[in-house]
Amino acid sequence: MPPTIQLTGADATTTGDFSNASMRISFSVVHLLSAATFSRTTGAIEAANAGKPLGDFWDDLQAQALAVVLTAVAGLEAFANELFVDHAEVFPELRLEVMAKLWELYEQKPILEKYEFALLLRQGKPFDRGAHPYQDAVALIKLRNALTHYKPEWSDQQIEHAKVSSALQYKASPSPFFPSSESLFPRAWASHGSTQWAVRTVLTFIQAFEQQADIQSRIQPYVARLNAL
Repeated sequence: MPPTIQLTGADATTTGDFSNASMRISFSVVHLLSAATFSRTTGAIEAANAGKPLGDFWDDLQAQALAVVLTAVAGLEAFANELFVDHAEVFPELRLEVMAKLWELYEQKPILEKYEFALLLRQGKPFDRGAHPYQDAVALIKLRNALTHYKPEWSDQQIEHAKVSSALQYKASPSPFFPSSESLFPRAWASHGSTQWAVRTVLTFIQAFEQQADIQSRIQPYVARLNAL
């Protein structure tokens, strides 16, 4: 049974009868494996059209790249939420009512704040906010937010778009289908290299968190599949 599905019930695991079992599905890994799949498809479209001028294929390529960013960040947030849902395992020293109150305060916090709070509770080494992988995660979330709450700007009057492009500089890879003068945001970031960076950013961030929090890795069984981009 996939580890993303947890079952409770006296006879469910021995008889295969799940009618009286309680089931809970964790979606962080599902999101991340989906992002990896979308990244591979992005690469296939890019390779199939190498050297060609921009054409109809761009719609499919951009859609796949967009899906990578959305699901990768969804996976990053879902993983954080699952840590707090599994508080008895992750934060066993905290009483149930204390953990419930803390989660009430932190559930709506930004994604990276949830990880920083979890590290604080685990008495782990905090992230260096000015270094990798924290800065890459910040840039990826900024890209997701800019795409989700998109506001158009003229190409010669960019303000917010320029900020996103700056955050992606030296992280995302420019699309080979646009001239080098094209800003990374809102279009030229959509490349196979950028989708690889997005998935690996989340994977590296989660691995760093698990190490610094000194908890049993939940992501390790999927590392090979998440690196197949």
